[in-house]
Amino acid sequence: MHLYNRIEEYIDRVWLLNWVCCKGTCPCQAGERVFSNINDEATGTDSSSVFTKEEINFTKMGMIALNIFADVLYDLLKQDKANLCPRSDCDITYLYGEHRKLNKHIPSNSWGGTWQRIQTTDIAIGDDIERIRLTRNELQHSRIFKLDETRFNELSNMSSDILKRFDRNSTPLRLYTDHLNDILAKTISAEEVKSIENEISGMTIEVEIEH
Repeated sequence: MHLYNRIEEYIDRVWLLNWVCCKGTCPCQAGERVFSNINDEATGTDSSSVFTKEEINFTKMGMIALNIFADVLYDLLKQDKANLCPRSDCDITYLYGEHRKLNKHIPSNSWGGTWQRIQTTDIAIGDDIERIRLTRNELQHSRIFKLDETRFNELSNMSSDILKRFDRNSTPLRLYTDHLNDILAKTISAEEVKSIENEISGMTIEVEIEH
């Protein structure tokens, strides 16, 4: 079995411990990664003169996942769950787990699994919840703070399709796709690169629990 599939299967078994994220606690820290050094003196400068295109791609996709995708899952959960924690206390791990426990929006191929299990024709709400989880995992488990142009375009196009569907389903005050377009078009600052690097590297590592 391909190593990537084995990693994803392991991740699927250990999601449920992370509900504690909503309580403001984090049981453990993410493992070490190889990130590019960020010169503090460069803070505030145009990113194109400091970072590679691949680093900027990773930062933008991190913004999409950490902000827009988390908003999507939170807004969807509000429709079915009362007394939610504040949005600022809820990350994708917690929100995915709540949706999985609620078991209302069941994916076409059930919960968990790999990219290979999701077909382009799978466009149920649960399928997009799974795509959000897999995107989050791909960023969190990356060993380098870079995303090549091909993969960035694939994830950006997929994100656009996901958010168009959630714009119709959740009718947010501001369209998720408008927020996406703002991120894709913006010039990334050194502060934003550093902030996303810190958030990604600080994500909780899934810890296996007994069933």
